[in-house]
Amino acid sequence: MKQITTILALLIAGAAWSSTAFAEVRIATIQSQRLIKESPQYKKMEAQMKADFERRAKELEQDGKSLSEDLQEFKRNADVMSAAERARTEKDLNTRRIDFNYAERKFREDVAAREQELAQKLMNQISEVIEAVAKEGNYDLVLQDPVFASDAVDVTGAVLSRLEAAK
Repeated sequence: MKQITTILALLIAGAAWSSTAFAEVRIATIQSQRLIKESPQYKKMEAQMKADFERRAKELEQDGKSLSEDLQEFKRNADVMSAAERARTEKDLNTRRIDFNYAERKFREDVAAREQELAQKLMNQISEVIEAVAKEGNYDLVLQDPVFASDAVDVTGAVLSRLEAAK
């Protein structure tokens, strides 16, 4: 009796295991860096960032050059200046340097925040397209940046095509 119960349990377990083991799992892969760099949305984001911050970057560069030139001039002429004039100029230059450093830091923070905002928007768009391609292709699993994957399971091209169509 014990032997029949064991055989029956093994048959039931085997049947359950074989139905899940032999079910076909469809897997796709994507190359995330390629998706990001080649997507038209990324190129648009780069152009938008450049347009948004180019003027401020040039102004900062000019301010930095002007400050540097004024510092050099002060070093050359400090010996011939009166003590009061030297102190006033030195104070003015220090104030300008502090203001410049603050403006530069604020600029970098603004660029980083805007970059983060646009990157999040881009990643949301890419994720939506990946999900749509996966559903249409009846994929059960999409792997991002595997160490190795056959071209047969790589859907990066399909996702890029969709992104280009969605400009």
